[in-house]
Amino acid sequence: MELMTNIIFVEDSFDVEKIIQKKINLTQSIIFTLDIKSHIALKEKNIQHEFAESYISKDDRINIFNASIKFRDWYKRHPELKELLFKGINLIEVFDLNELQQLLLERLFKLLIIKRILEKYDAEKIIASKSLKSIIESIPLSKKYTLEFFLKPSNNSSFFDKYQINYKIGFFNISFKIKRSTLSKIKKWYEKIATIQNLWHNDYESINNILFLEFDPTKYEELFQQLKKSGVKVVLFNKRKSAIWNLKSIAIVKKYDCKLINESKLLKNKNEEISTNLHSFELKFKKFWNHIDFFNEIFIFEQCYFWNVIKDPLIQVYDNRLEEFIKLIILSDGILKSFNFKSIVSLFTNGETENTILGLNNNRILNILLEHGYANFVTDISRFDIFHMYDQFNDKIAVWGEIQKNYLVNSKKIDETRILSVGSPRHDIFFNKKKYVKKLNKKQVLIIPSPIVNYSGLTDTETFLNYEKLIKKIMLILNKLDVEIIVKLHPTQDNSIKFIKDIFNQINKNVPIFHTTPIFEHLKMADAVIHIEPHGIGLSTAILESLILEIPTMNIVIKNQIFEFDCVKEKAILSFSDSDDLEKPILKLLYDEHVRNELIKNSKKHISKYMINPGVASESFARILSS
Repeated sequence: MELMTNIIFVEDSFDVEKIIQKKINLTQSIIFTLDIKSHIALKEKNIQHEFAESYISKDDRINIFNASIKFRDWYKRHPELKELLFKGINLIEVFDLNELQQLLLERLFKLLIIKRILEKYDAEKIIASKSLKSIIESIPLSKKYTLEFFLKPSNNSSFFDKYQINYKIGFFNISFKIKRSTLSKIKKWYEKIATIQNLWHNDYESINNILFLEFDPTKYEELFQQLKKSGVKVVLFNKRKSAIWNLKSIAIVKKYDCKLINESKLLKNKNEEISTNLHSFELKFKKFWNHIDFFNEIFIFEQCYFWNVIKDPLIQVYDNRLEEFIKLIILSDGILKSFNFKSIVSLFTNGETENTILGLNNNRILNILLEHGYANFVTDISRFDIFHMYDQFNDKIAVWGEIQKNYLVNSKKIDETRILSVGSPRHDIFFNKKKYVKKLNKKQVLIIPSPIVNYSGLTDTETFLNYEKLIKKIMLILNKLDVEIIVKLHPTQDNSIKFIKDIFNQINKNVPIFHTTPIFEHLKMADAVIHIEPHGIGLSTAILESLILEIPTMNIVIKNQIFEFDCVKEKAILSFSDSDDLEKPILKLLYDEHVRNELIKNSKKHISKYMINPGVASESFARILSS
């Protein structure tokens, strides 16, 4: 062990200010940053520090991810689990699994980082904020340290407790965060006003209805058109984002006679039922959380009992959302009992809407999971396919083509009879595109940076710093050329989007940056696409969309190996690491006609293998749904 006086852990600028106020002798201390925010805060004050994340190995990261998957089932052996059943579904199982995954990864990540550092260094005192107290105290220490924790405002809110709202009014961009409860109220009133023209679903007799969960009509217009032709009524149930969120979506819903679920009507006269059950389940949850021995037996990682690490944020989720979950179950139960649906179609299986509807349905009505992204896995990273939810679903899966189908049959051992090969309905517009005639002589480069999310446990401070270096490297090359640069951000509300946007703005404020606009509008004008991937463990759907439109595409992976995905093996894209010399490859991507033509030729071959029913997938899927 290396000896020093103090080990200091910091998470953000608040911690940095506290350390400065304490006037600690930093020459006898070592400061460890736990994320990019704390690094930036210390760098601005020119205070020496080390990245705590650098103390865990690749195997550690895999173990963290595997543990986070295992702990998703933490509740299943709880002795009081049946007490939380409501209308046939357990309230514990309503919580979004991806949200739980992010919560578990964050806590396990910090736990193992701090454990590895304390295994390496010897010190007299550990200094940190009280937000890290439960983590440090859960680690079995080989010696007795003096522990000093300073007060800090608690922040146990989940990632999705607040939503980022972005509006553009003229030349002005307006951005703010809003609580999910407030957003839900606004959504309800907005839909009441927008549906004056009879958009509510009131047909209690027809059996030719199909329930679509959390669908955006602007992406599935062709599918809804084909279903209307087939005499099928599209019924939309959206809790996260309104199905009529803009003028285009309202026009599509009206044009194809789609209907929305009238939540207010189905919940009318349910206040007493909601109130009674809320009070009852509040008491049952208190009893549920009191089984400390059970939680201590379940939540063990690397000889650390970490129930106290996860307890507060997990309990707070259920405290804050219990009424919301009860209403959702009553509403979903009312939907399934009031209307006749021949099938239910979803894009996901583990969001709160899907957990509730699919759980209550329990496979009585046909469920179809429509693939929503570019799913292509190799053996080395197959563990990450958990986010495509194949293991959480027991009914039909509609895939885009043979590559996906073969993976499900051969790797996931899914019965072939459960798989429907339909193609991608939302990409029909890409195949049926109109030829765009450019007005400018300049080449246009579309940069598509993926968000730096941490669902895999691979994200750390180095990821952010290398991302920044890569953007600067690309922009330095492109600024030497006579090209037009456009940036299209992922429409997620992840915090990394602001980080990425700020980097581009620092380099050149005149570069147009788009966030929520449809990617098709930008791709159809692009001469080349440069995609940035922070981990390389998956393929962005934006890459596939570039290939459909026959746009020469480059994918640059940060801090990881380049895996042999089908499009990489087939040379349909140019693949590079962020450490590579990129100037010549970018020049070839833009100006070498042989390279460009080869990429287009190979991309056509790849698309023909990956996607069936190009341009007519909506028609194909509509036939299946209406049969």
